[in-house]
Amino acid sequence: MDIKFVWSTPTTAVPPDVLESKIREDIESDPDIRPCHSGKITAHLSSTDPLEVTINGKLVCQCGKAFATFSGASDGSRLTYS
Repeated sequence: MDIKFVWSTPTTAVPPDVLESKIREDIESDPDIRPCHSGKITAHLSSTDPLEVTINGKLVCQCGKAFATFSGASDGSRLTYS
């Protein structure tokens, strides 16, 4: 699956590739997290606190529609999708 990761606020607490890998794994394994069109997905991410322990984001289909939001630990250990 082709996923572009866009960080609005970079995180230094955890290497970005750790979280990006976890998000990619979640998207590929969860049948409920699917875009409305095939093609590139964009994941918008931001750290939400000064200690960078939580992360928020959304997954956007190539048509521009957000099809999932998520939040959780910046290391990817606990991510909740809606």
